[in-house]
Amino acid sequence: MATNQELVNKAIGLLRDGLAPFVARELKINVHEVPRDKLNQLANDPNLEQRPIDCWDVLALLKVMEATWNQVFRKNKALGRFEHSLVSELHDWRNRWAHQHYFSSEDAERALDSAERLLRAIEAHQADEVGRIRRELRTGHLNQQATSNRRGRTAVDPPAAQNDGSRNPEDAIRNIRAERHQSWSNLRKAVRALMDEPYEPFGTPNVETSSKSAVRRMQRETGLPLERLKVMVDSM
Repeated sequence: MATNQELVNKAIGLLRDGLAPFVARELKINVHEVPRDKLNQLANDPNLEQRPIDCWDVLALLKVMEATWNQVFRKNKALGRFEHSLVSELHDWRNRWAHQHYFSSEDAERALDSAERLLRAIEAHQADEVGRIRRELRTGHLNQQATSNRRGRTAVDPPAAQNDGSRNPEDAIRNIRAERHQSWSNLRKAVRALMDEPYEPFGTPNVETSSKSAVRRMQRETGLPLERLKVMVDSM
């Protein structure tokens, strides 16, 4: 059976293949809102300058979606606040995958589920294959649990056990902020941006992306909805 990392790798490739034509089409429709030179700047990769948008890698596609959401992608009726949060979350998962972080079965299934949901929202046929991979992962994980239980053990992936919500949410938020080197000001902006509320501008697109990524991680590790997370971040 394929490892969790290998399954996520397949899903990342399928996500890119599904997003690329969609992103290229939406940006072409709204070309006057975001000129090509601005797109290259937002993607923060000089190697993309001579490449058509539908040949960009998944990181560049997700970055541009985040940075131009209000000008471009929010106009698409298939995309709303939930899909906006999926884009930010998938950006975070892609970075974890690229840096070869450990993926527990729960982590991998969450990443695959988010990719499948976003692909279905844009009606990309790759969603079916990502769904098949997710089911393969879930079946394998359930089989492993059954085997472990028969042997008298509880099957728990080590990293998932650390994020079971048993620690204080405030401690988790503070630890993530310190680990990601984020200011409280940028985190407050990021929460509001993810909630589609008015917020002060970030210094750069990279700062906005990293701040949103940190907030999404806080959500995952605390299990808090954005509304509750906003209250807690505002109080810190």
